Amino acid sequence: MAATDRFRREGLPGALEEMIRVMVHTAIGNHVEDPHLLRVMAEQGPRAPQLLDQIRRNYQERVEFIRELLDAHPEVRVADTDTAAKLAVSTVELVVHQLVAAPEPIDTGRLENELVGMLTRYLRG
Repeated sequence: MAATDRFRREGLPGALEEMIRVMVHTAIGNHVEDPHLLRVMAEQGPRAPQLLDQIRRNYQERVEFIRELLDAHPEVRVADTDTAAKLAVSTVELVVHQLVAAPEPIDTGRLENELVGMLTRYLRG
C-alpha cells in the first residue's frame, strides 16, 4: 500500500495522538474525492478473486505496520497489540467509509478529531 510504504520511508510523528491523526487523515483523504462512487463500488462492484486477495494483503500489511508501531510506542498501554492493531485499522476503515460515503454529509474535520480521540484514549488504556 502506498501510504504504508510512505510512512515507513518518511516516518510518523512521535506522539501517539499525532500518529493516529496521520492514519485517520489519510483514510479520510482516500474517501472524500468521490464518496458516492466509492459507496457504489463497495456495495455493487465485482468481486474478482485477485481484487479480494489484494484487499486482504493491503489490510494485513496495514495491521502489521500498526502493530509494529504500537509495540514500540511508549504511550501504548493495551495488553494485546495484535488485536489492538486489527481494531484500529478496521475501525478507521469502516467508520470513515460508512460516514464519508453516507448520503448525509459529515464534517470531516470533526470526524477526524473524534476518531483520533477515541482511538488515542483506547490505545493509552
